[in-house]
Amino acid sequence: MIPVVDIDIKEEEIKAVKEVVKSKFLIEGKHARAFEKKFSDFTEIKYTTTVVNGTCALHLALVALDIGPRDEVITTPYTFIASSNSILFTGSIPVFVDVDKETYNIDPEKIEEKITERTKAIMPVHIFGNPCDMGAIKDIAEDRNLVIIEDCAQGHGASIKGKHVGNFGEIGCFSFYGTKNLIGGEGGAVVTNNKDLNDKIKSIKNHGRSPEGGYAHYSIGFNYRMTDMAAAIMNVQMNRADEILTKRHYNGDKYRKHLNEIEGLMLQKILPSHKHSDYIMAPLVIKKEIRQEQIIEYLKSKNIGSRSIYSILSYQQPAYLDLSKWHLSQVIDYPDYSRTSCPNAEYIATKHFELPMVTSLTDDSIEYIVEKLQEFFRTN
Repeated sequence: MIPVVDIDIKEEEIKAVKEVVKSKFLIEGKHARAFEKKFSDFTEIKYTTTVVNGTCALHLALVALDIGPRDEVITTPYTFIASSNSILFTGSIPVFVDVDKETYNIDPEKIEEKITERTKAIMPVHIFGNPCDMGAIKDIAEDRNLVIIEDCAQGHGASIKGKHVGNFGEIGCFSFYGTKNLIGGEGGAVVTNNKDLNDKIKSIKNHGRSPEGGYAHYSIGFNYRMTDMAAAIMNVQMNRADEILTKRHYNGDKYRKHLNEIEGLMLQKILPSHKHSDYIMAPLVIKKEIRQEQIIEYLKSKNIGSRSIYSILSYQQPAYLDLSKWHLSQVIDYPDYSRTSCPNAEYIATKHFELPMVTSLTDDSIEYIVEKLQEFFRTN
């Protein structure tokens, strides 16, 4: 089976973890500090703070920006549930805006109509590593006095006009989950170009302590520190970032060259001057008579890994259909998400399929995958 997930770990990462374990200093320390420096250099964002995972990064960003109970945060329903869950953690209300049918990203033209007097922030998600239309989103945010939290969980290596994602809002949030382009097993990062925000983030993530340390606590914070074992893996991954991302971009370009020629398929559109991270390749089946499950099962029968991703939109999740059990439900009047409708997101959710994009892919593997897709669409 050509895998959809194949983590790119080499002997260097294993050696780095062994050294941390042997040192007996397993908590966040010198490896985390070294990674923060490398990641800031990589993204050209002034400040990076490591956290335990990408979900905590989003939660921390919202708290640092004083987003709280009954505030509204505009986001996309077509993403991993962590995006909207992090909003709920603060007592805020996720407001779902439909996506553009071609880019799969939140549609700026639909944001304006969802803004109310309670709207405080926009959380765009660079889905699959495809940068959102941040120019248009920034114009709206500035005009309506809103903050932007970029969900860059899938965006390692993605950029707009040469500027890495995470640079376009007040705060950017990254994940280093085991399937991402750059990984730590778990792990996340909060990035910002604002020193005051950075100091606040570092304090809140460590129980409200001063970033300089000590046992005085200046706010009610969290324990979102990462382990130095995860940081050690990420340090090595940063040393290999060019190698890893170059291979993913190569795979993405090769796919796009051949798949664009297949009638019945539509690839995720990349806007001009935008660079995809090539985290996930997920075309749409635009032939009405072909079901999502049909092509996924066909690919698996040919030993090609495939699956659907986010086929249940955030507002369709069982937990969101009854928020009365949520711990803040007695004081917050949550929307009835069963009434939410985002037609483009619903279409993409039921018509996409994932193809292998891992760094272990060979040219022969990609050519085989393309050949089998051509055969499928010739006969269906």
